[in-house]
Amino acid sequence: MKKLLMAATAILAFVGAAAAADLPLKAPPAPPPPVTPSWYGFWIGVEGGYGWGGQAINLSPNAAFAAGVVPGSLAGDPRGAVGGIQFGSNWQFGRWVLGTASDFSFTDIEKNNSVVTAAGADVTTGHQKLSWLSTTRGRLGYTVTDNLLLFGSAGLADGRASASSSFVSLTCAGVACPAGSNDKTLWGWAAGAGLEYAVGHWSFDVEYLHYDLGNLNYTMVDPRFPAALIGASTKFEGDIVRGGINYRFDWTPWDFLFGHHS
Repeated sequence: MKKLLMAATAILAFVGAAAAADLPLKAPPAPPPPVTPSWYGFWIGVEGGYGWGGQAINLSPNAAFAAGVVPGSLAGDPRGAVGGIQFGSNWQFGRWVLGTASDFSFTDIEKNNSVVTAAGADVTTGHQKLSWLSTTRGRLGYTVTDNLLLFGSAGLADGRASASSSFVSLTCAGVACPAGSNDKTLWGWAAGAGLEYAVGHWSFDVEYLHYDLGNLNYTMVDPRFPAALIGASTKFEGDIVRGGINYRFDWTPWDFLFGHHS
């Protein structure tokens, strides 16, 4: 009887092992889908580059000045470095990224020169400078790849503009010659386009920006002859090419305002 039980146990064990061998193997769990990079969030960074303008100070003397005594223009083609901070927010809808972009830059876009007329007897000197520039723009972009954003922007701009000029001749040397200046904050618009590449929360951008702040006008007055006037005007308009480094957070100011931040 004991031998019979041992034989039955062996047969059952063999049948169970054979049945287990015929069962299909359980497939390993599928890997999680890759995480698509997001452009959503508030970002802030630093930027720097180079700017230039094509406008000169244009002079319009009245009839009190003989033709050719005062040049028609001077101190044209201002240019110089720019640098400052930039910040904004992004909202992503599929491959489209809608957002805002603001910046404040100190600039060294200026030009100073003198023009000699009337066989060296008269010298007119002019200087123009854009001390700082700020913009607030809407921005629309398209993700060419998950990490590369192509964008365009347009909006408001303002900047501190200054211009001055003076006229020196033999008749007023050492006394009081015609001179004038103006220094004020001008408002206008700005628009541009660029590329931004993201690596995690960091991104690097290159941007072209055109700005137009309008005209700065003033009058050069001769204290000796109040009727002798020279009108002066220059347009603060130019272009900037710059690059930036930014850090993006996973929230925007709107999340705090409307309680969507987790």
